[in-house]
Amino acid sequence: MPAMSSLPPGLGSQLAASAIGFGIPGLAIALAAPGRQALFLHGEQPAGSGQPVDEATWFSVASLGKHVTAATLLDLAAQGRLDLTAEIGHLLPDVPAAWADRSVASLLHHTSGLPEYLALALDAVPTQRCDFMAAYADLAPAFGEGQGWLYTNTNYILAGFLIAQAAGRPYAAAVQAMFDRAGVPGAAVGTPSWAAQARGDAAPDAESAAREVIGDGDACFTPTGALAWLQALLASPAFDEALRRQISSPGVLASGRPSLYGAGWFLEPLRDGWLMHHAGHFDGWTAMAILDPASRSGVIAMCNLAPGNTRAIRHLAQQALEGYAPGSTPLSLPPIEDRAPALTAAALTQLIRRPGEELDAERFADELKNVAQHGGSVRRMPNLWAGVEPERVELVSELGAPTHRLRRHRLVYADRTEHLLAGFTPEGRLYWAWVL
Repeated sequence: MPAMSSLPPGLGSQLAASAIGFGIPGLAIALAAPGRQALFLHGEQPAGSGQPVDEATWFSVASLGKHVTAATLLDLAAQGRLDLTAEIGHLLPDVPAAWADRSVASLLHHTSGLPEYLALALDAVPTQRCDFMAAYADLAPAFGEGQGWLYTNTNYILAGFLIAQAAGRPYAAAVQAMFDRAGVPGAAVGTPSWAAQARGDAAPDAESAAREVIGDGDACFTPTGALAWLQALLASPAFDEALRRQISSPGVLASGRPSLYGAGWFLEPLRDGWLMHHAGHFDGWTAMAILDPASRSGVIAMCNLAPGNTRAIRHLAQQALEGYAPGSTPLSLPPIEDRAPALTAAALTQLIRRPGEELDAERFADELKNVAQHGGSVRRMPNLWAGVEPERVELVSELGAPTHRLRRHRLVYADRTEHLLAGFTPEGRLYWAWVL
């Protein structure tokens, strides 16, 4: 294992100041770069408990755990236990008929068009597969496979069913086997208990790990575990190059344009490769990971802020990784001349909508029109408005291709920096939008 190293001078105090400014009670950040690794620990678990965050503190990473589900499923596919091109109805005979023709791969890439099960308000989400299939059987798909990109937890619940079925054992056992093979301690399936954490004896909850309805965000790590998992993702022989390529390859939409979501990771072009990132938040747990495979550098940031603030954890993760491994995030990109200010204006008008401002459907390509029109009450078009205007907006990268054009804008606020990646068709319509 690489040696533990100290943070660069001043970085720890910057991270602590940011955490305090965001009101984060407890924070753990794992950092890795070639030949070295580091942990930054700050605050309490939870607020007012008197228990400092340490190397053994458990954190849920919520939807960041989707990449764990994806990696497990891809590993099973590599062993020949399931076919990624198969229709899910052939593998899950109890799946609702309207969902059955979607491919396994479309679940991982969120290009299936399947509905968000959380949009249906129930007293409690079913814990068993048969009850899940029955409860949500009448939810219609939002659109056909590949006709758009819609992040929905349904995709990864079905992926969890596929893992248990292909592995011949519960989801939690299949995932734990992958953690063990990669040599990762302090990693598990289940949600840490707030009450136990306040007593100082928190551990993943065995009851939550035993659910059949699982896979959309059920991994948890200690800081030590997050660091070991980060090293495994970047360099462990437990993940061969073919598997890494699958994880970091964009999905392809029916239009031929990339969806910029791999297998459990958002993808962004950075210099000569793909930057990978994903956030997660649930029930007071918030997490963010960023990987730069080209420089073999990465970060996993985890906190216990309730309610979750993904804008805070995104900023902290970028701040930490750029400070530890300069050049590994978009923060290192200098502003460039904006030769298409009309595209910038179009993106900002639609994606930073103040109260009362409506979407202009004519600004969107079909991929985003489908989301705007059919995404439902839970999964809507992104809106970066957070009550204040950015202090400045800069274009920091642009990449052209025959089918699309990707432009990254830096939005600088008083307390944070964000990066908006907007994708345009050759006609200048928005087809992709996501923020880091």
